[in-house]
Amino acid sequence: MEPKPPVEISGSPGNGVTVKVGDVFSFNARSRIQLRYQINVPPADDQGERDFQQIVNIGTARLWFSGHVYRPELTYMIQLAIAGRDYRDGATSPIFDAYVDWKIHRDFNVRAGQFFVPFDRLRTVREFALQMADRPVPVAELTLDRDAGITFYSENFLGKESPVAWRLSAFGGGGTNLTTSREPGVLLVGRLELRPLGKIDDDSEGDLDRRKKPGLALGGAFAANYNTNRLRSTTGATFLGGTTDYLHAAADLVFKWRGFALQGEYLWKRADVDRIESTDEDGNPRTEYTRSGQGTVFQASYVFDPPIEIVARFSRLYAFGGTDPKLVSEVESRGQEIGVGLNYYFNKHKMKLQADWIARMPHDFDFERANHAAHLLLDATF
Repeated sequence: MEPKPPVEISGSPGNGVTVKVGDVFSFNARSRIQLRYQINVPPADDQGERDFQQIVNIGTARLWFSGHVYRPELTYMIQLAIAGRDYRDGATSPIFDAYVDWKIHRDFNVRAGQFFVPFDRLRTVREFALQMADRPVPVAELTLDRDAGITFYSENFLGKESPVAWRLSAFGGGGTNLTTSREPGVLLVGRLELRPLGKIDDDSEGDLDRRKKPGLALGGAFAANYNTNRLRSTTGATFLGGTTDYLHAAADLVFKWRGFALQGEYLWKRADVDRIESTDEDGNPRTEYTRSGQGTVFQASYVFDPPIEIVARFSRLYAFGGTDPKLVSEVESRGQEIGVGLNYYFNKHKMKLQADWIARMPHDFDFERANHAAHLLLDATF
């Protein structure tokens, strides 16, 4: 009779509780909440008055369940998002991530399920590891978010110390938690990454470790979403009268050294048609617009010791000619973004207090027409 494998139970702040049964099984449970205060200040009206609006809520509540099964190389992860703010685009399911990951070989691994599309770095950074309350406007408009599918990848291609990483993916192309059928389509994604100075934690914002050796990560990606019925490719409203094809491109960099961190990103998205023409149930003509544009983001920060951090952001979003008039209007009114923040880290990104101010305005730095938002966040992972 084979002896039963030993059972180990461990836990620590920010890492939850882990139960490990030898090498054949492990289970980790963690949770996270974000207490959010936000005040919005729009431009002054014709009488010079501003309509202040505030929000005080639990902006985010998450549950993570992860571990391995059968062997340490076969892992799984489930993330549930259960706060009201997490239910976007009419979502009815709390599932954000649900996947299995098999590290078959140094040069070839596979992940299958629902997870971040490995496209641009500023979107695939987990929300708990962000330096500011909201992601940049160009990322929200031009990224690919989460989807269900499969990714083949290697973090160190052709060598343990190799600076090269690659990812090839195929997804359904319709985004998360689909419950209704649609015309067949596919999202194909390829990403190449280079880390010429060695390992770097480029999936976490800021240089909280104040690393003594500089770190640099460069990335580029291309994606094609064929026959999608979503307004922003994998997110947004669903088209009623047809589908479109979207092409995407991204280039990004992350640099960290001695408390200083810099992130930069360029995003591009183009639909094959600017409008989808159809008729409604009564036979009346219906026009739906796609959204095409490009954008840039720069975000820099410095961490002092004790762990106080200052951060600044500048981003710009551009709309292509002929695209959705609503997108053109959004760009004209708030296509440029400037923000600053001040953070205090009790346990790095797993327990922190954040404050920031973000102004979104026309491209000519017209602060009188700016929409201002200030945030105060307590973000805690248990």
